[in-house]
Amino acid sequence: MNILLKLILFYTFSYQYSIMKKLFILATLLSTGVLFSQNEKTWRLGLQWGVQDNHNKWSGGMDDAHARFHANKHPDGAFDLIARYDHNKHWMATFGMGINTFGFDFGISNNYKFSQLQNRWSGANAKFTELATPILVHYKFNLNCKNNRWVLGAGFVPTYSVKRTINSDYTYFADGAIKAPDIELSATNAAGPGAMVRFVVAREHVYKKGGILHASWIFNVGLNNKAKANVNYSLDNTNYNHEFTNTGNFVGFRLAYWFRPYYLNKKIS
Repeated sequence: MNILLKLILFYTFSYQYSIMKKLFILATLLSTGVLFSQNEKTWRLGLQWGVQDNHNKWSGGMDDAHARFHANKHPDGAFDLIARYDHNKHWMATFGMGINTFGFDFGISNNYKFSQLQNRWSGANAKFTELATPILVHYKFNLNCKNNRWVLGAGFVPTYSVKRTINSDYTYFADGAIKAPDIELSATNAAGPGAMVRFVVAREHVYKKGGILHASWIFNVGLNNKAKANVNYSLDNTNYNHEFTNTGNFVGFRLAYWFRPYYLNKKIS
């Protein structure tokens, strides 16, 4: 009886082990299949926000500038509605449509009082807005144990803008009287279509429910001049005039979130 009982228990545990093993293998395959399906021919929609510093270069006018004059980087931003197509576990493409800003920022440093810090700087600036439609191809590295990975990308950013002319000046107050403007700026952007080349280095996290948080550094190279600015100012009884050009070159940061994937027009559960 003992031998028979041992045989029955042995075969019972063996059978249960076999079933558990098969269930474990099946669960692994199903899990792998879901992860694979989220990286194979799937679409995601998302939102992207970013900031960048536009670089303007001197392109004409007087070569000599006063020591108090400063041509600053213009702080700009971007917001996009984006779509992402994951062709397979390594390759994907992104398509976006949104707004991008660029412009000019000039200033003159002044003598000032600690009780009137607002007079320490005379500034004039101009900001323009364009429609941007980035089209990029990316290579995705393998996910690590924390579902993070590196992404490299490159592509083109077609743009479109409406021509505008912006005039800006700064008026300095002294002893209750208004003096002549310290600095005057007139800037005009290029109308119609344009283009930029973009390179991307990114890090992204894939959530268990399918969403993706994507942070990237972008390196932008403009293919055409976006705007020109003429700035005039008078210091020490000398009139100065400079021309600057915005080419669309900048380094920026982008933060994007893609929602759960879609496959064959059906949301993956």
